[in-house]
Amino acid sequence: LRVERNYAFLLTNDRELSSDIFIPKNNLKKGVTGDKAVVEIVDWPEDQMHPVGRVIDILGKKGDNDTEMHAILAAYNLPYVYPTAVENAANAISDKIPEHEVETREDFRDVLTFTIDPHDAKDFDDAISLRSLGKDEWELGVHIADVTYYIKEGGIIDKEAYRRATSVYLVDRTVPMLPERLCNYLCSLRPDEEKLTFSVVFEMDDDANIYNNWIGKTIIKSCRRYTYEEVQAMIEGGDGDYKEEILTFNKLATKLREKRMAAGSINFHSEEVKFILDENKKPIDTYIREQNESHELIEDFMLLANRTVAETFGGKQSKWKNHTFVFRVHDEPNPEKLNKFILLISRLGYSMDISTRSKLVSSYNKLFKDVEGKGEKNLVEQVAVRTMAKAVYTTDNIGHYGLAFKFYTHFTSPIRRYPDMMVHRLLTKYLDKG
Repeated sequence: LRVERNYAFLLTNDRELSSDIFIPKNNLKKGVTGDKAVVEIVDWPEDQMHPVGRVIDILGKKGDNDTEMHAILAAYNLPYVYPTAVENAANAISDKIPEHEVETREDFRDVLTFTIDPHDAKDFDDAISLRSLGKDEWELGVHIADVTYYIKEGGIIDKEAYRRATSVYLVDRTVPMLPERLCNYLCSLRPDEEKLTFSVVFEMDDDANIYNNWIGKTIIKSCRRYTYEEVQAMIEGGDGDYKEEILTFNKLATKLREKRMAAGSINFHSEEVKFILDENKKPIDTYIREQNESHELIEDFMLLANRTVAETFGGKQSKWKNHTFVFRVHDEPNPEKLNKFILLISRLGYSMDISTRSKLVSSYNKLFKDVEGKGEKNLVEQVAVRTMAKAVYTTDNIGHYGLAFKFYTHFTSPIRRYPDMMVHRLLTKYLDKG
């Protein structure tokens, strides 16, 4: 804002609006020069160069970190504050689990259960469990926070989550889909706390051949919260709690990954740049977040759970095959983009065979191996991802091209994705014969 004696302006840096916005003094909402503000245009007379506006919200002083972050969110029409009424509704939810609710669920509280997340994670929406069924046979559980137990469809919290659609991640913060009491406390699978979950449980042998699975509501009690770094250290030979079980998890995940790659999954990689912030949340350094075996371990189990849920409720043999379901689908690459990509990599000395899907997949995976450790690695991987179609949510299933799955959904992150909540509600209705 620039405030003069009798009038004010919002000085815009919006490319779509080159004119500053004139604001009458009675529409300033106590804003002063140097404040960043959200302004609504209320009029634009034909004979005037500037539109007329009124201040909706004062974000704070220009240059202040919170102000600038809120301005980024506001510029993209993303929420930067939680409505008080929604916060109050969340704070009113009891953290006591009724005994009659426990009795309706499979009890996994005595089964060895972990969470594995980034070191700075605050919400833990997935956990894995392991139980031996005898020689070389395992019961492996993927347990997901039962968010929809707490959030009633059509309620005030549900409507706000629907409006937000997902959590949003900025350099220094998460703008959550759900109020903090839900995402960081009630639904977060924190260690040594009993939590309500929705689970996919597999019976498999030592080679990760699955011979049975079950989907349903459960109650768990995580015994340990791991970071990816702790798990990776054990995989690489270090000591730690439940090392034998961690290595069993990794062995089964590796077998699952090998089967997925053999079936035609494309092994996309992309490096994630993370920022180191000082005490004022100003960036002072960057680093590349490594994607190692501990990350792949969790990813493989989540992919398995998502695929199993989609196959169970959308597959051709499913008794629910004619029921509505939400799929995560991924179309074939755009031929024009693909040809441009091939032209790019040919100038770097690489080639691809795109005559069939299987040869295209093999070419992609070979290319990613060939560029490993080379200067062009990041360029090739980034452009390769952009060559592909974008994955979308839909009730019309066409399969997932990149993963080579005929059926795929998102079931595993209802704390931060509204589509996952939709899937949970559909499962609940169908399992209750709705």
